Amino acid sequence: MTRTLRISRVATALVAASLVAGSISCGLAVAEPRIMFGPCPDDAVSANHGVQCAVIDVPMNYAEPGGSTIELTVSRIPATGQRTGVLFANPGGPGADALDYWARGAAVFPADLGAHYDLVAVQPRGLRWATPLDCAAGAQTKKGEQVAPGSGNRDAIKAACDAAHPGYLDAITTENTARDLDAVRAALGEQQISYLGASYGTYLGAVYAALFPDRVGRMILDSNVNPDWVWTEEFAQQQAAGKQRLDDLFAWIAEHSAEYHLGDTALRVYRNWVRLAADQGGGWYANLTPPPASVADLPGALPEPLAEIARDGYNGGVEQVGKLQNLLRTMVSGGMSAQVPLLGATAVATYTRTFWPSFARAMADAAVDPANVQRLRAIEGATSTDPTGRFVFSAITCNENAVPGRPELLGSAIATIASGGNAMDARADLVRSGMACGAWKPVAKPVRITGAGLRTPPLVLQSRYDALTQYAGGPAMAKALNGVLITVEGGDHGTFGRGNPAVDEAVLTYLRTGQVTITEADQAPLPQS
Repeated sequence: MTRTLRISRVATALVAASLVAGSISCGLAVAEPRIMFGPCPDDAVSANHGVQCAVIDVPMNYAEPGGSTIELTVSRIPATGQRTGVLFANPGGPGADALDYWARGAAVFPADLGAHYDLVAVQPRGLRWATPLDCAAGAQTKKGEQVAPGSGNRDAIKAACDAAHPGYLDAITTENTARDLDAVRAALGEQQISYLGASYGTYLGAVYAALFPDRVGRMILDSNVNPDWVWTEEFAQQQAAGKQRLDDLFAWIAEHSAEYHLGDTALRVYRNWVRLAADQGGGWYANLTPPPASVADLPGALPEPLAEIARDGYNGGVEQVGKLQNLLRTMVSGGMSAQVPLLGATAVATYTRTFWPSFARAMADAAVDPANVQRLRAIEGATSTDPTGRFVFSAITCNENAVPGRPELLGSAIATIASGGNAMDARADLVRSGMACGAWKPVAKPVRITGAGLRTPPLVLQSRYDALTQYAGGPAMAKALNGVLITVEGGDHGTFGRGNPAVDEAVLTYLRTGQVTITEADQAPLPQS
């Protein structure tokens, strides 16, 4: 942080005080910029793209603007041509770094963006370069257990976090992150911002629009969180969407059997995939078929603590909840991907077709030589994040989860796994059971999403078979914000900047005119191998 320049605490306090009162009239004069940009933190952004950074102070708790502050790092690439305004971006998560978003995507985003907009990214609170949520990864509970995000023992996590920053854990919410964006807007001296959000960034943008509608120019929301599913149902729905996309992936590989030799039907590719996953130790995580389920079919390989519940029943104790939550976190993150490269790489391949040729080649390599998993590990690591991201993910999704858990679904999850049924069905039931947060209870109520007051309807982009944000999220977000939906075929998670001319031109037209000229687009073409 020492290489960046920062806004004064006094200036930030004045900005924060205005935010607490709510939306400021759009008739106010634009303030003088209060940010001085300089070099970025080491290893934070890609080189040779002209990225500048600054650090500002914002309130840790916006209800107490005179209280403790935290630091946020902001990146900017100045417009190279006739400047139209500023375009903020958030890549998703929650828990994904944002600082390098524009530089990392420079090769795929249309050049018109950088010509006419200052491209700005605000590192979300709690992550590295934004007062990290330091929950003392080395701390232990009284029983000697390691403190980790989602351990099921919320008190232990809170105690570890409060040791470094008292009260900070409860302040990691989408609403506060949205207010951080507005603090940066004010510090930049901008009356309005335009915004591009992907994945979780769509929800963050929607919350910003609900809180500060008069400060939004144009808003593009790509691959949308369903505002009615925050958060338990959102992650449960990922399982069904992921299964559909896997079927599409296997079918595509079968169509190219002459090149990859993994089977000339989707079923034959699937059988090769199951064999490879099992050989690598994937076990029941590889089960993607839905035969009838019965607890009477209990196999010896049923993982703890599910076997314990099948034997002794669910008691709701902290220890049992903690064990279940740790299992669930492993499952939802793609199975035992640290030990099973195929499963980790498969999860990444479902996000976007861009990975399909390289994934098929990697799977073919492993089919010939089981020890040859280098390509699989490379794909698996493509979406890796900093460890602080795991804490921020847990903090946001558990602090503001609005969907009550249903513990009775544990039984159906066990039955599905026990009979060799569809692992994704079991994962969905485990998520809906409420085990993702364990004993961690919400501390914040999600902001009601509304488009009232927006001058220009947002542009909503949604793939029909998105594996991470179900298609229903697109129409639901468009309805909530009075936005205009473009349905994109295929299942890419993130449709803008994928080399899809129809989508990219629709976004540029919207930024120029505020108009949406299409309602449907084909999926992005695959890159030439």
